[in-house]
Amino acid sequence: MGEQSMDVDLTDVTSSAALVAVKAAAEDGRLSSERALFLTEKYTALHDALVATMARDEQLVSKAEALNSQVAKSREKIDAQGALLPTPSPSQTPAGAGDHSTVETLREDAEQAEAEVTLCREREQMLKVEVAELERQREEYRSSLEEAEREHAAALAPQIRALRDEIDEVSKESTASAEREQALRVELNEILGRTEAVLGDERARQAELSRLKDTLAKSCALSDKLRKQVDVVSNAVKGLVQHESRLADKAASTDREASSLDASARELSEEHARAAATLEHARAAIAKKERTADEIRKDLEIAGLEADQHLSDQVAINMKLKAVGQELKRERTALARSLKEKEQALKKYKKEDVALSNARGSAPALQTTRDQTKQVLGLIESQCKRHALALDELKREIDVHMNNYLKEEAVGKEKSVLFQQSYAEVAALEREVLALRKEEVARLGLITEASSQRERMSRDAATKVNKVRETKEYIKVKDLVILDLKKKRKETHTKLKDCTQLYELVRNQRNKFVALIQASSQSIAEMKEKLKILSNETEILRVEAVSKDRLLSKARLDHSAADSERDHLRANLNRCALQFRERQASVDEQIAEVDKLNAIINMAEKDMLHRKKQYETGVETRNQTGITLIDRNDELCILYEKRTMQEEVLRQGELELQRRDDEIRMLKLEIREVSRSTDAARKVVHHIPKYDESAVSLQQQLLEARRKAQELSDALESPENRDRWRRLEGKVPDEEELSVKIGYLEERYNDKREQLLEKELILEEVSALSERLQQQAAEGRADTLELAKRVNGYQAKIRAITRRMMATVSELSMYKASSMKLQQERDELVERITEAAARMDAGLAPTEDAERDWYRLERERLELEEVPTAARDTHQTDDKSTGIRTTAEPRPNAYVPSDLGIPRPYGGMAPFKPSEAGSTMRFIRRPAPKELLI
Repeated sequence: MGEQSMDVDLTDVTSSAALVAVKAAAEDGRLSSERALFLTEKYTALHDALVATMARDEQLVSKAEALNSQVAKSREKIDAQGALLPTPSPSQTPAGAGDHSTVETLREDAEQAEAEVTLCREREQMLKVEVAELERQREEYRSSLEEAEREHAAALAPQIRALRDEIDEVSKESTASAEREQALRVELNEILGRTEAVLGDERARQAELSRLKDTLAKSCALSDKLRKQVDVVSNAVKGLVQHESRLADKAASTDREASSLDASARELSEEHARAAATLEHARAAIAKKERTADEIRKDLEIAGLEADQHLSDQVAINMKLKAVGQELKRERTALARSLKEKEQALKKYKKEDVALSNARGSAPALQTTRDQTKQVLGLIESQCKRHALALDELKREIDVHMNNYLKEEAVGKEKSVLFQQSYAEVAALEREVLALRKEEVARLGLITEASSQRERMSRDAATKVNKVRETKEYIKVKDLVILDLKKKRKETHTKLKDCTQLYELVRNQRNKFVALIQASSQSIAEMKEKLKILSNETEILRVEAVSKDRLLSKARLDHSAADSERDHLRANLNRCALQFRERQASVDEQIAEVDKLNAIINMAEKDMLHRKKQYETGVETRNQTGITLIDRNDELCILYEKRTMQEEVLRQGELELQRRDDEIRMLKLEIREVSRSTDAARKVVHHIPKYDESAVSLQQQLLEARRKAQELSDALESPENRDRWRRLEGKVPDEEELSVKIGYLEERYNDKREQLLEKELILEEVSALSERLQQQAAEGRADTLELAKRVNGYQAKIRAITRRMMATVSELSMYKASSMKLQQERDELVERITEAAARMDAGLAPTEDAERDWYRLERERLELEEVPTAARDTHQTDDKSTGIRTTAEPRPNAYVPSDLGIPRPYGGMAPFKPSEAGSTMRFIRRPAPKELLI
């Protein structure tokens, strides 16, 4: 099942992680459609090549196993044939030829398998190169993807910052608009109050005028004694008329001011409506931007999740690649092991083949030797038989001669004694021959036993050698098994490491998701709390609005009740005039402040220009420094190259010195050997005469041996020597047998010639193919080397440019941060100036601090002016109120009620009123009062 799933996974290209990643990148817009199509086609082609290569490897492995089984079978057959070693005969010759053709076929199959294995290795090398190229392309795509993500994040970061800045600006604008609205409302209320006060004052003046007219009409009917008083009253009336005209003018001006105030109120209401609309628009824009920011935040979170998903997919792909690489490594190891076993089998097969050919080549010579030995043995046996017969005949003749001799004993006793001696010698020689025969039989038995023992010991030695060889093979197999187990343990450790990394990644993602869930729940709780707070605040504002409406109605009633008081109205008029003067002074001060701020802005602009020049100078200096750094880096690279060349020269010099030292040592050894031989020659100098004598004797022996050899060779080559030739026995073949044998030999010769031609053609094709493959490999190796050098150069340039770009980006970020800070300060100053101008246009102080300072200075000025004018104002008020002049000191407590909250005019004789004791008085010890003695 696992193999089927692996085959399905290998053949199914559409479900691969690489194509899914390419499709996702094309859908996201990070890759163009043409680039995605090109990458898909390239990946599909490489995948098909990989599948075909794996299938070809499996076929080759199965074919190698089949060839190994065939080689094993042929080896068993050869061993069986070598063990039997049948004698060749005309009937067995075709079978031997068939075995030889089978061996040749097997050898050709082995050579073809070796050629296929070589092609597979070359294809494997090409696939390795393609896999390395694919890995490099994958790294490039991964780096480009990361670069695109960084660029996307860098492109979104300014938008996010701009949106946040806009949100802050809109919130500030809304706050400023609310403050302006509140100030306008307060000012409108004040204007309405002043308008009502002016109208009340006008009504009071009209009532007073009518009363004075009535008084004047009544005074006209009085007597003459009251004429003086009438004159006084008429003068007073004239003064009142003048005062009335002035009051009418003032009322007209007040009406005009009221109309202008109404117009300004209408403008303010319209401006308030526009500000409210602007505020609503700003709130809508803020809400929209907040929604956009939330969407961007969600997109960022989704992008982070997708990045985590890509990372997990990448880890899974890496694990799959590692598993495939390990599987490929195991397959290669198994293939190498099988190839090694096949090579060993081929070597063993070649050895057995050589041994078989040697055995077959030596078989005819051994058979000839055996036949010759049989013939010699037959001759020796026939000679022995003839000798035995001759010996018997000699014995009979000797007996006959002995009898004859005994008969002729009287011929001579000396010859009889000689004969007896010769007879005794013959008997002794016969006994000696018998003993020698017995000894020969014993020696032959010993030789046979020794040869059998030698064969037995050789068999034991061969068995032990085979056991040693089998033990070595078993040790090699065990070593291979141990190596495989070590590789498996290493692969298991690598898999465990990868699983640990994947577990860490999953745990980090889980922690991140838990943190996101907690943050979202916390934000939901905070939003609920904010909603509750906002509902409470709206309720509080509604209650405050109701209470303020009530207070407003009550204040209006109090204000309408207070309109009847004339002194209060005059005080209001004086306060209005004072406020006008104060506003005029504040306007002048604000104009001066605006001039001052303009001067500050001009100075800031000059400073900004100066900073800009400094920045340009710094950029030029930085560029010069960068160029200098690049030059120094180039010089450093040149120095590194020089150092490398000098190290290479130094290393070659050291190698040459070492070689010279070795030559010196060898020469010293030769000198020592020459001195030793010289000493040895000196030691044997006194033996030279003996050596000369032995040389002369040896030369004489050599001449004698050469002469003897020449005689023997002449005797051997002489045809007159009948002992050196014999008649050959056997069958003489006729013409038919010879023609059949010649035809068979010609057929075998033609077959061998055809096989030789086929092998020569195959050799030519294989040599041409191998030369072409070697040329392609050499060309590809040169191109690969050149490409690797270019890639290394480009990578070095990219790293250098990246470092320079990072340095430039860091400097730009620093300058950008400083410029953003200065821009923020400038915006704050501009905002403050705009707010001050708006407040000045609205008739308010530019800032609260300026207003407080102006109030303080004005209060001090008024306090200084109040001292000399207080008495005069008091007298004028009293004169105007009663119409009677007096120089009496006013009594502070006489006319001012104690419950009225106005300051009492003590003048320069104010009573001492200490403040209440604070909380720090508890740390002060109370004084002990002394008793009064009366």
